[in-house]
Amino acid sequence: MSCDALDISKVRKTVFNEEIIMKKNIITKLITLSLIGTIGLFSLTGCGAAVASNAAQNNGEEVKQAEEVKENETDETAKEDETEVRVIKAVTGGMPKPYVYVDENDQATGYDIEVLKAVFDILPQYELELEVADFSAVFAGLNAGNYQIGVNNFSYNEERANNYLYSLPYDKVSYVFVYNKDADPITSLADAAGKSFEGGAGVSVTTAVEKWNELNPGKEITITYTDADTAIELQHIEDGTTDFGIIDGPMYTAYVDEYGFDIGKFDIPEEETKLIADNLYAYYLLPKDEADLRDDIDKAIIELKENGTLKALSEKYFGGVDQSPEIEKLNAGKTN
Repeated sequence: MSCDALDISKVRKTVFNEEIIMKKNIITKLITLSLIGTIGLFSLTGCGAAVASNAAQNNGEEVKQAEEVKENETDETAKEDETEVRVIKAVTGGMPKPYVYVDENDQATGYDIEVLKAVFDILPQYELELEVADFSAVFAGLNAGNYQIGVNNFSYNEERANNYLYSLPYDKVSYVFVYNKDADPITSLADAAGKSFEGGAGVSVTTAVEKWNELNPGKEITITYTDADTAIELQHIEDGTTDFGIIDGPMYTAYVDEYGFDIGKFDIPEEETKLIADNLYAYYLLPKDEADLRDDIDKAIIELKENGTLKALSEKYFGGVDQSPEIEKLNAGKTN
């Protein structure tokens, strides 16, 4: 074999070996790229699973929070349903005007009634019902528990205070003598000695005349007891059947305006008003076991005084006169 043949053989062998090495390198690279792709795929799959897991967790928390809110709302609704509005029944004798009367629609109204309505307008835990009955039935109904409030411009006295709760006052009363215009004016109970008087039994003004008679023997006033309406009593004074009467100032104004009575009047001296009542205020009456209701009414009366409602109602029913109690009187505390 020649040298050239040997050289060509070596060259071919070298080229063959290099081709083998190159193929191995290519295969190695392909395997490496395949592994990298597989690892990447697993990495992406893992991230996707993590994202999906986090989203599911967040959604779960939102659903839980929504369910908790719904449960809370349900609990609040249940609590509201459990709070029942209590029905309170008030009773009135339906007179005297302008404190209490029955209007053309057969509904009870007047200063006392409208103040009471205003009281319950700011007490949503109660629902007020009003009934008109005979005056004697007011006390009987309170005693029997048929009613929770008596409404009749009640004055204060110790005997009633022993049996009933008094609200705070909502009115301050002033009294006048009324008499026939053709007769001598009556300016005191001394002027009325020997004259005739007509009034209801147990009414504060009648009680005042009874006290006068007890304290002044020989100067008694003749009393005729009656259940007649105040308009009838004033008619009797005008026509001379009765010599004089005692009513409060707003009543005089209201009845003269409505019926046109031609009668005289004179403001009762302060010292003699003490015979009519221990004080000149008017109150609502409640049974002794209604202390919580009384306290709620008291708070409402103070609010009505402060926001001007008492003044406005007083001026409406009493000819522009404000007879609402002084705030100092209301802030002094419970009546009894």
